Amino acid sequence: MKNKSIVLLISFSFLLGCKEQKEETISEKPVETLVNGCLPRLTDDPKLEKEEIIIYADNDEDSLIISKNEMNKIEALFPVFKADFPSNPNESYAGNSWKKYINQDGKEDSFTFGSEAGQDYFCLVYTYYLKQKNGNEKFKKERETLIELYRAVNGLYQGLNYGGTYFGHQHKRLNADAEYSIYQLVIGKEYYEKKYDFKKQKKLYIQSLIQYVADEESQNSYNEEDRIEGNGKNTRRAKELQKRIDILQKLITNYFYLNQVQNFEITYYK
Repeated sequence: MKNKSIVLLISFSFLLGCKEQKEETISEKPVETLVNGCLPRLTDDPKLEKEEIIIYADNDEDSLIISKNEMNKIEALFPVFKADFPSNPNESYAGNSWKKYINQDGKEDSFTFGSEAGQDYFCLVYTYYLKQKNGNEKFKKERETLIELYRAVNGLYQGLNYGGTYFGHQHKRLNADAEYSIYQLVIGKEYYEKKYDFKKQKKLYIQSLIQYVADEESQNSYNEEDRIEGNGKNTRRAKELQKRIDILQKLITNYFYLNQVQNFEITYYK
């Protein structure tokens, strides 16, 4: 009986030892190998390095031109740009500011949009792809109108706040918002074709902007100083602010423009 107990004890110890050894073997696998195994391997084609693509061109701003190699890298790492059902620029950017990959040297690398300038870049690339989806020439007039409207809103708040880097970044990013507005028109044109007269809503909106500017300026200490010094700066400033409102008054010619301008203002300036 004693001999049988010893045999059982030895057998149990042997089995336990095997189990512990097996667990140790699994835990010894390098984590880096497992992680890298999931990353895409991207290589540059020397022939495509000189092939350039114009992503963005504006008379008022520097153009954005990238190589075909960089474009291929962006497409591989950020499928969000070619999504079948695009989200708005902010939702698209969330979670897509940077991605890792294995470069042509076999090393882990990353592509990032993770900065203020990087987000500008993201929005311009977003605009490039969505414009292709919407149709570049088909909605050219609507696109130009929306960009001018959004710049007027951005310029109005920039003036009220005496400038700031936020408004400079918005000047480029609003192109993505304009393109997403076009996409909204493409998929929901019937919604924006109202049978009622939208002009009463437009009138109230313009009046609310005028009142808002007047209220803000009434508490502006710089204006008070200017009135005392009499150098005319507040008069020129008032004209610049009114010029932005005049653009909105002129270009909001239907419910679609009114709706999109209001959404743009609420999203970024309220």
